[in-house]
Amino acid sequence: MNTLHPARWRATWLTLLLCLFLSACGGDSSSGGGGDNTPPDGNDGQAANAFTLAVLPDTQKYARYSPERYTVQTQWIADHYQEENIKFTVHLGDVVDRANVPEEWVEARNAMQILEANPETPYSVLAGNHDVMNSGQWDDQRTLANEPFLQHFPASLQASNFGTFQGTDDTGFNSYHLFQGGDREYLVLALDWLPSQQTVAWVQDVLDQHPDTPTILTTHQLLGIGSDGETAVFTPLGQQLWEDLIRSNDQIFLTVSGHNHGEATLIGKNDYGRDVVMVVVDYQSGFWGGNGMMQLVTFNEADQQLDFRSYSPWVAAIPEAERQPQDELSRWEFSVPMNFERRFADLNQGTVADAPGNIEGTEAYWILDDDHRITRADGSVQFLDASGNGNTLELVDYNDPQGEQSDFFELRDDAPPFGYATGTATFHGNNDIGGYYLTTGGPGLSFENSAAGKPGFLPQYTIEAIVRLPSDWMRDQNQWSGILNHEPGISQVCQYHEVGCSGSDASLGLNVSSLKEFQWVSTSQNGKGQDNWSWEVASDYWYHIALVNDGERVQMYVDGSLTMRTGVDPQQGLLVEPGQPWNIGINSWQGNPGNLFAGDIAEIRINNRALDRSEWLYNQ
Repeated sequence: MNTLHPARWRATWLTLLLCLFLSACGGDSSSGGGGDNTPPDGNDGQAANAFTLAVLPDTQKYARYSPERYTVQTQWIADHYQEENIKFTVHLGDVVDRANVPEEWVEARNAMQILEANPETPYSVLAGNHDVMNSGQWDDQRTLANEPFLQHFPASLQASNFGTFQGTDDTGFNSYHLFQGGDREYLVLALDWLPSQQTVAWVQDVLDQHPDTPTILTTHQLLGIGSDGETAVFTPLGQQLWEDLIRSNDQIFLTVSGHNHGEATLIGKNDYGRDVVMVVVDYQSGFWGGNGMMQLVTFNEADQQLDFRSYSPWVAAIPEAERQPQDELSRWEFSVPMNFERRFADLNQGTVADAPGNIEGTEAYWILDDDHRITRADGSVQFLDASGNGNTLELVDYNDPQGEQSDFFELRDDAPPFGYATGTATFHGNNDIGGYYLTTGGPGLSFENSAAGKPGFLPQYTIEAIVRLPSDWMRDQNQWSGILNHEPGISQVCQYHEVGCSGSDASLGLNVSSLKEFQWVSTSQNGKGQDNWSWEVASDYWYHIALVNDGERVQMYVDGSLTMRTGVDPQQGLLVEPGQPWNIGINSWQGNPGNLFAGDIAEIRINNRALDRSEWLYNQ
């Protein structure tokens, strides 16, 4: 006859007692008496299509020291999945504390079996660093037969219990599920602690098979928490996953990870300019390894938001009068706006459906504010092309600037009074001290064929820029600086298109002259005509510049007023050389960048029509 150890007996007794509080032993599952089984701001009263994702952060301390807290978590999900409309549960790894201790796996299995008893409570689970025999090995380097995780959570187990399960990779450490939430199907990826490049390729294949399915990526480590205890930052592995998978797959809209103690959120912009909500949550360093705290994420389509809240069913079962200060029922609650229809529309299509300035005929559209900056895990700066044509801008340095990047380039919430930007990019450099500018290969700027039969001809156009020169603008430092240019020189573009013209200026350039005038240099199908000029403009004042070509002449407008020196010569459209750089914030000479811009640039838009005034950014 087996004899229970005293500590084990006490744990069993506590679990039975908590079952009574939680009504987990077959009684009424509603809260009553001293217990509180309903999380704060739960689903009560929400729209019928609202549903919840349950999140189990690192349970390692429970498996080792307090299995009753683990079972109370899963039992609460099992008892309340209907009233909370919990459609799926994700475990973030570190299921156990010591992978080589069988007793801990037994406790983990006891807890997760509660969910396995009902096909309506599906879950995914992944391996953390404490769940593998050698935490320094990539998932494809392990001896699979020796791994306890695969023995206790094999693919066959999930396949036999849940219809959501779709399969694993060759190692068995990575899996994916499909579940129905509201009117949509969602994909859940559960990735290993150290996913190899083989795994990344497998994940990409899964995503390629589901290009239109909103996807939740879970893994043990993706984000860390900064020294302030609040700010989320990428871990080195998280940087790799962001660059290799997340930012380029538009269907990934939510990531949840553990491993790093605490809780924090980072909202990144992917390559399509759309939000990716990334959350790190791990309570193992808290009282009793977390004291039963878990996460609930409600997909609230009625209010167009994701609602996050932490909740401890263990503490809920303790009468409020008997709780100690360390017995937290909830400690984290917030919402993230999300327009589900727009976020999940046209996934991976290269379009930005909600960019109001992206009108008919827009070839490139750069809004240089924080909303249109693409998140890069290494901190480098890129901006989305809001036209959807893929002309992504990247910030690069010029003349070896010394100091912090923010000394030379920054984004500020200082929006112009017209257009759609919510802020501006501020350039501080000059040729003496160096600085930064933005560049793109312009893959979407190939236009039509010229008379020579070569791509790079724009028969008509309207090019707009919203700019402001600084109060300390100085001729010696800032003259002939470039707002927008096409880097190759006039001679190079003329030779490419077999047109008889030459010159060392940029073939296309909107510049600031030595007299603080706006200058427009362009090369057209009939050669190089006279430049277009404004008057001497003021500092510390927002200007809208419009260059309108009707196929015969180009005319310059500043703040809606036609300038005096404009439209002199016939200029039939615009010629460029596809594949050559387009730059913002610098000029060029003989095909080489030079003369850095100083001031603010908020928006630049290139359209293939002679726009009516009512369509200009100046009137928006």
